[in-house]
Amino acid sequence: MTTTTPTLVEPSSVLAACCARVLFFGRIADVCGRSLAVSIPSRGCSLDDLKGLVAEQVDGAAAALGQPGVRVAIDQAMTRGAAWVSPGQEVAFLPAFSGG
Repeated sequence: MTTTTPTLVEPSSVLAACCARVLFFGRIADVCGRSLAVSIPSRGCSLDDLKGLVAEQVDGAAAALGQPGVRVAIDQAMTRGAAWVSPGQEVAFLPAFSGG
């Protein structure tokens, strides 16, 4: 009797779920463009890891995202400090705001 191991093929919806949608605004968008789909691990990743993944895909992104005052929103909620990004979430990077 022979046994074979089945090959698992993930449907495209599962593969798409392992991405985060990243939006860029202001001066950051000038460097990175308006949006980017970034493949992340199925378990998610830290915000710092996400920045690294963006920097691997876009020239100049590391400097743009590392500027003082850059703010981050995850699923349209502002966040501070360390954050975790799960597949399917939307992450927005916003430049420092000035009032008037």
